[in-house]
Amino acid sequence: MPAVILAASVLSLSGCGKESEKTEASKPLKEITADVLNCGVEFPEMVEVAEENFQIKYSLAEGDYEEYSLWWAGSGADADEVCIIKAKDSGKVKDAVSERIEGQKDVFKDYVPEQYDKLCKSEVKTKGDYVYWLCTNDNDKAEKALTDDFN
Repeated sequence: MPAVILAASVLSLSGCGKESEKTEASKPLKEITADVLNCGVEFPEMVEVAEENFQIKYSLAEGDYEEYSLWWAGSGADADEVCIIKAKDSGKVKDAVSERIEGQKDVFKDYVPEQYDKLCKSEVKTKGDYVYWLCTNDNDKAEKALTDDFN
């Protein structure tokens, strides 16, 4: 009998662990992006990207994600970008974001070398179903502002 109780306890605890791994944004992604843009990191003039441009630049379709927020530098001379996506297929979305970064590296490598270096210091990250990429002057500070908005 004690073995049954022990097994039941282990199973119930492992179930609780799975539940706590679920990650949700505490507010809409556009508000999280605003928190990142206002976190004290210096950004060039940033513009919000329309869904059609987002889909084209990231090679994603509506069925690949539930929600997104994307802002990038208004000037073609800056590589700054804040991208947060709630993915339906996080593997596919992560690959798409990685391809976007590689494409940007190709653009900036010979065009604006210091922006290329900034791109090389950035990376795609995930938090639950969310995929994000930050290319800023201080990715750690920007990421803290982003992850503070998740449960």
